[in-house]
Amino acid sequence: MAPLPDLTLYYSPGACSQAVRIALHESSIPFRSVNTRHDANRKLEAADGSLTAQEYRDQVHHKNYVPGFVITFPDGHKEAITETPAILSYVASLLPEKGLAGRTELEKAKILSWVMWFAGELQGSGWGAFLAPKRFVDVSDEKLKKGVEQGGTRTIKAAYEHLEEHLQKSGGEWIVGDELTLADLYSYVLYRWGVKHGFGMGKYEKYTELVKKLEARESVKKTLKEEEIPAHFQ
Repeated sequence: MAPLPDLTLYYSPGACSQAVRIALHESSIPFRSVNTRHDANRKLEAADGSLTAQEYRDQVHHKNYVPGFVITFPDGHKEAITETPAILSYVASLLPEKGLAGRTELEKAKILSWVMWFAGELQGSGWGAFLAPKRFVDVSDEKLKKGVEQGGTRTIKAAYEHLEEHLQKSGGEWIVGDELTLADLYSYVLYRWGVKHGFGMGKYEKYTELVKKLEARESVKKTLKEEEIPAHFQ
Protein backbone atom coordinates (compact mmCIF):
# COMPACT_ATOMS: atom_id res chain seq x y z
CA MET A 1 0.00 0.00 0.00
CA ALA A 2 1.28 3.46 -0.87
CA PRO A 3 2.24 5.62 2.10
CA LEU A 4 -0.46 7.96 3.34
CA PRO A 5 0.07 11.70 2.83
CA ASP A 6 0.61 14.01 5.77
CA LEU A 7 -2.73 15.44 6.86
CA THR A 8 -3.51 18.60 8.80
CA LEU A 9 -6.98 19.34 10.16
CA TYR A 10 -7.85 22.93 11.05
CA TYR A 11 -10.68 22.81 13.55
CA SER A 12 -12.72 24.49 16.23
CA PRO A 13 -13.80 22.40 19.24
CA GLY A 14 -17.35 21.11 18.80
CA ALA A 15 -17.73 22.46 15.26
CA CYS A 16 -18.51 20.28 12.23
CA SER A 17 -14.75 19.70 11.96
CA GLN A 18 -15.27 17.30 14.85
CA ALA A 19 -16.83 14.77 12.46
CA VAL A 20 -13.61 14.75 10.43
CA ARG A 21 -11.50 14.15 13.54
CA ILE A 22 -13.70 11.21 14.53
CA ALA A 23 -13.42 9.74 11.02
CA LEU A 24 -9.63 10.01 11.12
CA HIS A 25 -9.47 8.30 14.51
CA GLU A 26 -12.01 5.67 13.45
CA SER A 27 -9.71 4.81 10.54
CA SER A 28 -6.53 5.04 12.69
CA ILE A 29 -5.08 7.55 10.24
CA PRO A 30 -2.35 9.79 11.71
CA PHE A 31 -2.87 13.51 11.36
CA ARG A 32 -1.95 16.85 12.85
CA SER A 33 -4.64 19.18 14.12
CA VAL A 34 -4.47 22.94 14.51
CA ASN A 35 -7.02 24.83 16.53
CA THR A 36 -8.33 28.13 15.22
CA ARG A 37 -9.33 31.39 16.87
CA HIS A 38 -10.79 34.72 15.82
CA ASP A 39 -8.46 37.64 15.26
CA ALA A 40 -9.30 41.27 15.99
CA ASN A 41 -11.46 41.40 12.85
CA ARG A 42 -13.40 38.23 13.78
CA LYS A 43 -11.61 36.24 11.07
CA LEU A 44 -10.23 32.77 11.72
CA GLU A 45 -6.52 32.32 12.14
CA ALA A 46 -4.39 29.43 13.43
CA ALA A 47 -4.38 29.52 17.22
CA ASP A 48 -0.72 28.44 17.29
CA GLY A 49 0.26 31.49 15.25
CA SER A 50 1.29 29.44 12.20
CA LEU A 51 -1.20 31.17 9.89
CA THR A 52 -2.72 34.63 9.97
CA ALA A 53 -6.36 35.01 8.97
CA GLN A 54 -5.32 36.11 5.48
CA GLU A 55 -2.93 33.19 5.14
CA TYR A 56 -5.62 30.82 6.33
CA ARG A 57 -8.01 32.25 3.74
CA ASP A 58 -5.39 32.03 0.96
CA GLN A 59 -3.92 28.63 1.81
CA VAL A 60 -6.64 26.63 3.56
CA HIS A 61 -10.23 27.90 3.36
CA HIS A 62 -11.37 30.73 1.11
CA LYS A 63 -14.25 31.58 3.51
CA ASN A 64 -12.23 31.41 6.74
CA TYR A 65 -14.38 28.55 8.01
CA VAL A 66 -13.62 25.16 9.53
CA PRO A 67 -12.96 22.46 8.76
CA GLY A 68 -9.93 23.17 6.68
CA PHE A 69 -7.90 20.18 5.53
CA VAL A 70 -4.42 20.28 4.05
CA ILE A 71 -2.89 17.26 2.34
CA THR A 72 0.90 17.17 1.94
CA PHE A 73 2.00 14.52 -0.51
CA PRO A 74 5.37 12.69 -0.31
CA ASP A 75 6.84 14.98 -3.00
CA GLY A 76 5.96 18.04 -0.90
CA HIS A 77 3.02 19.15 -3.04
CA LYS A 78 0.10 20.47 -0.98
CA GLU A 79 -3.62 20.55 -1.61
CA ALA A 80 -6.42 21.99 0.55
CA ILE A 81 -9.93 20.57 0.75
CA THR A 82 -12.90 22.40 2.24
CA GLU A 83 -16.49 21.42 3.11
CA THR A 84 -17.24 18.63 5.55
CA PRO A 85 -18.77 16.15 3.07
CA ALA A 86 -15.76 16.42 0.75
CA ILE A 87 -13.22 16.01 3.55
CA LEU A 88 -15.10 13.05 5.04
CA SER A 89 -15.23 11.44 1.61
CA TYR A 90 -11.51 11.89 1.13
CA VAL A 91 -10.68 10.46 4.56
CA ALA A 92 -12.85 7.40 3.86
CA SER A 93 -11.12 6.93 0.48
CA LEU A 94 -7.70 6.58 2.11
CA LEU A 95 -8.68 3.26 3.70
CA PRO A 96 -11.79 2.07 1.84
CA GLU A 97 -11.61 -1.32 3.56
CA LYS A 98 -12.87 0.40 6.72
CA GLY A 99 -16.23 0.86 4.96
CA LEU A 100 -16.95 4.35 6.29
CA ALA A 101 -18.22 5.47 2.88
CA GLY A 102 -20.10 2.21 2.29
CA ARG A 103 -19.25 -1.12 0.70
CA THR A 104 -21.76 -1.42 -2.12
CA GLU A 105 -22.64 1.25 -4.66
CA LEU A 106 -26.11 1.54 -3.14
CA GLU A 107 -24.69 2.02 0.36
CA LYS A 108 -22.28 4.64 -0.94
CA ALA A 109 -25.14 6.57 -2.54
CA LYS A 110 -27.26 6.39 0.62
CA ILE A 111 -24.42 7.52 2.85
CA LEU A 112 -23.56 10.41 0.52
CA SER A 113 -27.23 11.39 0.49
CA TRP A 114 -27.34 11.61 4.29
CA VAL A 115 -24.03 13.47 4.56
CA MET A 116 -25.07 16.03 1.94
CA TRP A 117 -28.48 16.44 3.56
CA PHE A 118 -26.89 17.00 6.96
CA ALA A 119 -24.58 19.64 5.47
CA GLY A 120 -27.16 21.42 3.35
CA GLU A 121 -30.50 21.08 5.10
CA LEU A 122 -29.76 20.60 8.78
CA GLN A 123 -26.49 22.49 9.14
CA GLY A 124 -26.66 25.02 6.32
CA SER A 125 -30.35 25.92 6.19
CA GLY A 126 -31.30 25.02 9.75
CA TRP A 127 -28.39 25.83 12.00
CA GLY A 128 -27.13 28.50 9.62
CA ALA A 129 -30.38 30.45 9.98
CA PHE A 130 -30.66 29.80 13.72
CA LEU A 131 -27.10 30.77 14.64
CA ALA A 132 -26.14 33.19 11.86
CA PRO A 133 -29.22 34.95 10.45
CA LYS A 134 -26.92 37.68 9.12
CA ARG A 135 -26.04 35.27 6.30
CA PHE A 136 -29.61 35.61 5.03
CA VAL A 137 -30.96 39.05 5.96
CA ASP A 138 -30.03 42.47 7.27
CA VAL A 139 -30.11 41.72 11.02
CA SER A 140 -30.57 45.41 11.87
CA ASP A 141 -34.20 44.70 11.02
CA GLU A 142 -35.25 42.81 14.12
CA LYS A 143 -38.39 41.43 12.51
CA LEU A 144 -36.42 39.92 9.62
CA LYS A 145 -33.80 38.56 12.00
CA LYS A 146 -36.39 36.90 14.21
CA GLY A 147 -38.20 35.45 11.21
CA VAL A 148 -35.03 33.81 9.91
CA GLU A 149 -34.19 32.41 13.34
CA GLN A 150 -37.69 30.95 13.65
CA GLY A 151 -37.41 29.44 10.19
CA GLY A 152 -34.11 27.87 11.21
CA THR A 153 -35.72 26.41 14.31
CA ARG A 154 -38.48 24.80 12.25
CA THR A 155 -35.96 23.35 9.81
CA ILE A 156 -33.82 21.91 12.61
CA LYS A 157 -36.77 20.29 14.35
CA ALA A 158 -38.12 18.84 11.10
CA ALA A 159 -34.69 17.41 10.28
CA TYR A 160 -34.30 15.75 13.67
CA GLU A 161 -37.79 14.32 13.36
CA HIS A 162 -36.99 12.96 9.90
CA LEU A 163 -33.81 11.26 11.14
CA GLU A 164 -35.62 9.82 14.15
CA GLU A 165 -38.40 8.46 11.94
CA HIS A 166 -35.83 6.87 9.64
CA LEU A 167 -34.05 5.20 12.55
CA GLN A 168 -37.34 3.95 13.96
CA LYS A 169 -38.36 2.41 10.63
CA SER A 170 -35.06 1.12 9.30
CA GLY A 171 -34.30 -1.33 12.08
CA GLY A 172 -30.60 -1.11 11.24
CA GLU A 173 -27.78 -0.82 13.73
CA TRP A 174 -26.71 2.53 12.24
CA ILE A 175 -28.17 5.16 9.91
CA VAL A 176 -27.29 3.12 6.82
CA GLY A 177 -27.44 -0.59 7.60
CA ASP A 178 -25.46 -2.41 10.27
CA GLU A 179 -22.05 -0.80 9.88
CA LEU A 180 -20.81 2.53 11.19
CA THR A 181 -20.45 5.10 8.39
CA LEU A 182 -19.70 8.75 7.75
CA ALA A 183 -23.39 9.53 8.19
CA ASP A 184 -23.30 8.42 11.83
CA LEU A 185 -20.15 10.41 12.57
CA TYR A 186 -21.63 13.61 11.16
CA SER A 187 -24.91 13.04 13.01
CA TYR A 188 -23.03 12.98 16.31
CA VAL A 189 -21.90 16.59 15.97
CA LEU A 190 -25.38 17.73 15.00
CA TYR A 191 -26.91 15.98 18.01
CA ARG A 192 -24.52 17.83 20.32
CA TRP A 193 -25.59 21.16 18.83
CA GLY A 194 -29.19 20.28 19.59
CA VAL A 195 -28.32 19.57 23.21
CA LYS A 196 -26.30 22.76 23.54
CA HIS A 197 -29.13 24.93 22.23
CA GLY A 198 -31.98 23.31 24.15
CA PHE A 199 -33.76 21.30 21.47
CA GLY A 200 -34.76 18.56 23.92
CA MET A 201 -32.83 15.81 22.19
CA GLY A 202 -33.90 13.13 24.65
CA LYS A 203 -37.26 12.83 22.90
CA TYR A 204 -35.50 11.43 19.84
CA GLU A 205 -35.07 7.98 21.34
CA LYS A 206 -33.36 6.11 18.49
CA TYR A 207 -31.12 9.04 17.68
CA THR A 208 -30.11 9.23 21.33
CA GLU A 209 -29.34 5.50 21.35
CA LEU A 210 -27.11 6.00 18.32
CA VAL A 211 -25.22 8.81 20.05
CA LYS A 212 -24.72 6.65 23.13
CA LYS A 213 -23.18 3.92 20.97
CA LEU A 214 -20.91 6.48 19.33
CA GLU A 215 -19.70 7.80 22.67
CA ALA A 216 -18.72 4.27 23.65
CA ARG A 217 -16.28 4.11 20.71
CA GLU A 218 -12.62 4.91 21.22
CA SER A 219 -12.61 7.28 18.23
CA VAL A 220 -15.20 9.53 19.85
CA LYS A 221 -13.64 9.28 23.32
CA LYS A 222 -10.29 10.33 21.88
CA THR A 223 -11.85 13.16 19.92
CA LEU A 224 -13.67 14.58 22.94
CA LYS A 225 -10.52 14.37 25.04
CA GLU A 226 -8.47 16.21 22.41
CA GLU A 227 -11.09 18.93 22.03
CA GLU A 228 -11.59 19.12 25.82
CA ILE A 229 -15.32 18.51 25.56
CA PRO A 230 -17.21 16.30 28.03
CA ALA A 231 -19.23 13.35 26.78
CA HIS A 232 -23.00 13.35 27.23
CA PHE A 233 -23.46 9.77 28.31
CA GLN A 234 -20.14 8.12 29.18
